[in-house]
Amino acid sequence: MTKDQFLLEMDNILELPAGTLRGNEKLEELNNWDSTALITLIVLAESNNNVRINPSQIVNCFTVADLVKLAGVKESSS
Repeated sequence: MTKDQFLLEMDNILELPAGTLRGNEKLEELNNWDSTALITLIVLAESNNNVRINPSQIVNCFTVADLVKLAGVKESSS
């Protein structure tokens, strides 16, 4: 999964229009960033990138870019 694909999935999880997230957004400022979104993110990372994430690791994330890194997402190919 590329970064662009991951961000589109995160837009969907957070019920945002496609293409909204860029990576620099602060999680605390996202209205739909909640426990359901957190669990969905864990499933997304595990199913697409085979990366196991512990919820306690997400607590240390402050931006969408932090989540991208934690989820083991590849940089988008140009």
